[in-house]
Amino acid sequence: MRTATAIVALLALVAPGSQSPNVRVFTAHFAPGGPRYEYVAFTVLPGAETVTVSYSYSGDNGSSVIDLGLFEPGPLTIGTPAFRGYSGGSQRTITVGRNTASPGYRTGPLPAGLWHVMLGMYKVAPGGVDVEIRINETNEPAATETAAAPKGAAVPTTAPPAPKWYSGALHLHTTHSDGALTPAALADAARDAGYDFIAITDHNTTTHTREPLPASPVHIVGEEVTTPGGHANVWGLPKGAWIDFRVSPAEPGAAETIDGLVDAAHQAGALFAISHPFDNCSGCSWEQAVPSKLDGLEIWNGPKGPQGPAIAMWDRLLRAGRRVTAIGASDWHRPPVPIGAAAVRVLATQLTDVAILDGIRQHRVIVMRDVRTAPPAVEARCGSAEAGVGDSLTCRAGEELSVHVSMPELADGNAEFIWNAARMTTRAIGRGTTFTMPATAGYVRVRFYTPDGRTVAITNPVYVETH
Repeated sequence: MRTATAIVALLALVAPGSQSPNVRVFTAHFAPGGPRYEYVAFTVLPGAETVTVSYSYSGDNGSSVIDLGLFEPGPLTIGTPAFRGYSGGSQRTITVGRNTASPGYRTGPLPAGLWHVMLGMYKVAPGGVDVEIRINETNEPAATETAAAPKGAAVPTTAPPAPKWYSGALHLHTTHSDGALTPAALADAARDAGYDFIAITDHNTTTHTREPLPASPVHIVGEEVTTPGGHANVWGLPKGAWIDFRVSPAEPGAAETIDGLVDAAHQAGALFAISHPFDNCSGCSWEQAVPSKLDGLEIWNGPKGPQGPAIAMWDRLLRAGRRVTAIGASDWHRPPVPIGAAAVRVLATQLTDVAILDGIRQHRVIVMRDVRTAPPAVEARCGSAEAGVGDSLTCRAGEELSVHVSMPELADGNAEFIWNAARMTTRAIGRGTTFTMPATAGYVRVRFYTPDGRTVAITNPVYVETH
C-alpha cells in the first residue's frame, strides 16, 4: 500500500490559559506547492472519551482554503481502516467520541496512541498559510446518539412484480458535509418533491447513516469521493464503509489507485460514477484517468440542463464499447436551488435499494429534467425480438431496426434519435413516432425536447448486436 504523503512534525504547547495538560496547540507555516495532504501527529492518552479538534488559518477569507480530516492510530495508506472522518471546510471544530461525533466523523472507542489531523491543502496563498490546531481530550462520556432506524423489509410476493419506473435523486448533501439540512430533513424535502428514492452522497463520509431516517423515500447509502482531480459518487455502500479520496492525478500510479478505489466499491456491492466531469470549481472536473470498470457518468448536473461536454465524453465511452450508465442529478446542497432538477427514472422490479441499484447496473435509467414528469416509453424491435432502455437487442445484419417512442406529456415536442453518437433524425412525437434503419452493431439513444428546445429527457441506449 502506498503512503498518502509525509507527516508534518509540529510544535505542541499547552494552550494558554488552560488548566488541563490535555489541551494542546500545534502551529506551523505551510508554503505553496507542498503536498496536497499534510498530517499533524498528536497522542491520545488511555481512557479518553472524546477528542475535540479545532483549527484556524491565515487567509480564511478565500486566499487560502484548508480542509480537515482525522485518522486514529494505524497506517495512512490509501484505504486505511484508521480513517475516522472528514468535514472538508464546513466545520472549524469537530469532536469524536465513544458515543457521539460531529457530522462526518465516526463514533466508537478512542484507541490510545498516535492520531493524525489531516489538512487538505485545497488552496494556499502565494505567501503561504499559518495554521493553528487545538486538541482537547476529555474523560467524560458524552450522551449516546440515537441509532438509525432499521430499513423496512420488502413485502414478500408470490410472483415477481412487474418492473416500474421509479423517480430518484442520486447526488444529495447533508450537514454531514456541506449541505444545509440534516439527513432526516433532507429526506422529508425529497419526499415532498416527489422522489421515490434518494442517495445521500456527502463528501468523503457516510456518517449520515447513524441518524434515523423516515421510511420514505427509500434510502441508498452513498459517498461523493472528492479527490483533488475530480469527484465521483459511490452508491450502495454498507453502513460504516468508506472509499478513500486522497489521490492526486499527477502522482505516480494514480490511474491504478483510482482503479483500486473502484474495485473497493465493487467489493462492497456498490457502484462508482463520475460526477460533473466538466465543472468550473477547482478540483471538481474529472482530471483522473477514466476507471476501467466505471459504472456511471453524470451528464446533467443541476437545473440548467444537460452538459454538452459530459454527453460527448459519455458517447466516446459508449463508442469504445464501454456500457457506462448516464445519470442526472440536482447535486443539491441548499435552497433556493430546486431539489428536483435534474433527476433519474430507474426501471426496477420493486422499490428497494437493492432493486434500484440493480436497475442502474443494468443501465435501465432515463435522465429527466425534473422529478415528476412521467418518463418516455422506448421500444426497439428487430423482427420478433424487442428491447427497452438499457437492454441488448440481437438482430440479423441488415434486418430492419425500428425504435418506437412516445411521451404523452410532451406530445407537442420532438424526439431526436442518436445512433453511435451521430444525430440521425428528429421527429415530432405526437401520439408516438418510429425511426427505422438497417441494423448494424452499435447503440441508439433518444433525446426528448420541448418546441422551444429545452431537453426534457435523455435515455440510456438500447445496445444492438448483429449476427
